[in-house]
Amino acid sequence: EKPPCQPTAMSIDWTHHSLTVRQVHGDKLPATRHIRHMLLAAITAGDVAPGARFTETELGKQLGFSRTPLREAIAALKAEGIVETSEGGSLQVRVLAYHDIHALYEMRATLEGMAARLAATGASPAEKLFIGEIRASETQLIKNQAPAVDLARINSKFHHGILLASHNAFLVEALDRLSQIMVLLGPTAYSLPARIQEIASEHDALNDAIQSGQADAAEAAAKLHLRNAAKVRLQIIANQQQASLD
Repeated sequence: EKPPCQPTAMSIDWTHHSLTVRQVHGDKLPATRHIRHMLLAAITAGDVAPGARFTETELGKQLGFSRTPLREAIAALKAEGIVETSEGGSLQVRVLAYHDIHALYEMRATLEGMAARLAATGASPAEKLFIGEIRASETQLIKNQAPAVDLARINSKFHHGILLASHNAFLVEALDRLSQIMVLLGPTAYSLPARIQEIASEHDALNDAIQSGQADAAEAAAKLHLRNAAKVRLQIIANQQQASLD
């Protein structure tokens, strides 16, 4: 049976998520990729929570896509570790254990620290300018009290800009893989008002170190940023678990 308080495919506004996919990725995505992005968008938004179960038939009826692209999209999400088959044979969004989340952030801290170090010493002037402009845009969005989803989007752009400036294809591949798993954490930390200014300060330290070519400082700033993010995320989980016991 389904976990309590989990939304089902029947209660989700898939039209909204489909529109979001088109806005971000355009109208010419193959059906398989469109379905995959719709499911990821629903998970990110918290409409489909970790542990939620569904069947291929149920999902197909709601999405309105044919069986072949739907199966291919689900197979891709299984390969990425986002979806798995439950004991009863239905499909289930993967649940990350407490120690999994800690390990995930530790790996991100290590890899993003390396990316920041490489960007500080190897990024071109144009790449550093691009990273700085993203950071400035984030500052403006925060000042304008932009929605959490917009802040999360510019946050991803900032981190990805640093990653690309590392000029290490294998590092890019490894972090892209981790980013796919991060969707299982649900809504962004930008939904926590107290965390927004902390993120801004941490991004400033990271950006300043990269702009000035300080490799050690850039790596340290990136690691501190990710470890602070891990602490906040684990606190949220601990609070949720405590609430369920009260």
